[in-house]
Amino acid sequence: MPTTAANSAGGSSVPFFRRNQVASLVPSSRDELHHLDILHSRLADSLQLLLLSPATAAGCSKAPAATGGSPKSPSADAANTAFILSLPFLVKLLDAFLACEADFESLLLLVLYRSPSLISRPPVDRAVSDLLDRVIKALDLCNAVSLSVNSVRHWNRNADTAASALQYQAPQLNRAKRALSKLLLSAGAGLGSSSSLICRRTCRLCSATRQLQAMASGLAGFTGHAAPRGGESGSTSILALALSTISYLMLFAMWAMVSAFPCGRPVQAPPAPAASTRQMPWAAALAELQESIVEQLRRERRKELGVVPSAGMLAEIVALERSGREAMEAVSNGGETKVAAEELAEACRAMEDGLGPFETKVREVFHRLVRCREGLLRCFSEGSRSSPSPTPPL
Repeated sequence: MPTTAANSAGGSSVPFFRRNQVASLVPSSRDELHHLDILHSRLADSLQLLLLSPATAAGCSKAPAATGGSPKSPSADAANTAFILSLPFLVKLLDAFLACEADFESLLLLVLYRSPSLISRPPVDRAVSDLLDRVIKALDLCNAVSLSVNSVRHWNRNADTAASALQYQAPQLNRAKRALSKLLLSAGAGLGSSSSLICRRTCRLCSATRQLQAMASGLAGFTGHAAPRGGESGSTSILALALSTISYLMLFAMWAMVSAFPCGRPVQAPPAPAASTRQMPWAAALAELQESIVEQLRRERRKELGVVPSAGMLAEIVALERSGREAMEAVSNGGETKVAAEELAEACRAMEDGLGPFETKVREVFHRLVRCREGLLRCFSEGSRSSPSPTPPL
């Protein structure tokens, strides 16, 4: 695991400013730089916790570990612990986004209180316009994920019905088999006849890839304005860096959620942090988390070659599908169903316990994004009114 270069609030953003530029900053700009350092340090610390937290590792491995019908081999346990996309992980990621967005808002208000017209002047005006557009797309993705959560709840009910029925003998086994058929058909867990149904169920999410691509568009060059240039104030550069940071975090959070839940087609990873932000303390941790998730997606898709795509790469969804397949095999082959019932019930409990907090957090992020957009529009309007009128030509 890479360690961050600076975890304290002082100095994490200083590499963007040469020593003489830092020394020449007016006291107000130094205050703004301090707020920027707080934002960067909080994000770096949050991402490091996501990488290192034992609770997150346990949450990622618990659901897949519940899917086996026999004692797990060491290699299977190692594979299970590699799961990154779990409901506890996503809740912590969204918590980090909410905390960093609050820091971003504080910095924005501090800068604009001292220079209201800054937001309506180049290059900040373009950066703000791009962020507003990304917020709209993020709102659409939050809605799509919320709809997907409703589908997952339906699958979980079918699985719970099957787990309960598996405790008994026929005719309850027939009821269990019907419930398992509905679960596997809805989730697309390998039944060849389910392809068209999967397309219909997830068509509302098929645009998620396009939304993510649009959010990522121009982001690599977005931080080109971050480095101070002649004639630009320190506040301009500080605000550009803050806009870049919150944009990268928003894109990463949306990509992680869409990758975890049903989405009709593979989702391309966001662009790596641009060269102008790679020295930021959060860049290495963000890149490592992203690579870990990409590797998980590759691993699961290799397992699914020749099979209808999974309903999502969320650890709890994968656990539910695997438990459902194993239970169906036990029923069809006349094998022991008690163990299969217990494992399916455990997967159901893990799903139900995680969906509630996650759904609440997605709703909180949605409302925060709405308020963020309203605040940016209000600041932009006030900044435009306070901008000096251009001098008319002679």
